[in-house]
Amino acid sequence: MDKIIHLLLQDILNFHSDLERQFVLLPGIRNIGLLESAISTAFQSFGGYDLYPTVHEKAAQLCRGIAKNHPFIDGNKRTALHCMFIYLKANGYIINTTLEEKKSLIIDIASGEKSFEDIVNWLRVYAEEI
Repeated sequence: MDKIIHLLLQDILNFHSDLERQFVLLPGIRNIGLLESAISTAFQSFGGYDLYPTVHEKAAQLCRGIAKNHPFIDGNKRTALHCMFIYLKANGYIINTTLEEKKSLIIDIASGEKSFEDIVNWLRVYAEEI
């Protein structure tokens, strides 16, 4: 895939809204600025170079940013993980692992036990090109 597809603010708001209905989460956003920060950081560039140049790095930072910034009233971990997986799929990857492994990953990300590098390495193991 030549051009990396980015997720937009409205995409993530729509994903979260879908998750609110599916999992009966408390509705709403706590701080839109924190969500915008999580998104913009993942896709940030300087001097024509992406801060996170690979799909794996962008996906890791997007997930980490949403999980750590906690922009929603409820469902931050769920939304972070969902956005990472949707972003990867849009860019030609699927995650091939168990539900338990996915749950463990997002809990470790949100608690700060997984570093950015840990997340990228996890994706290198479990993200397969489609």
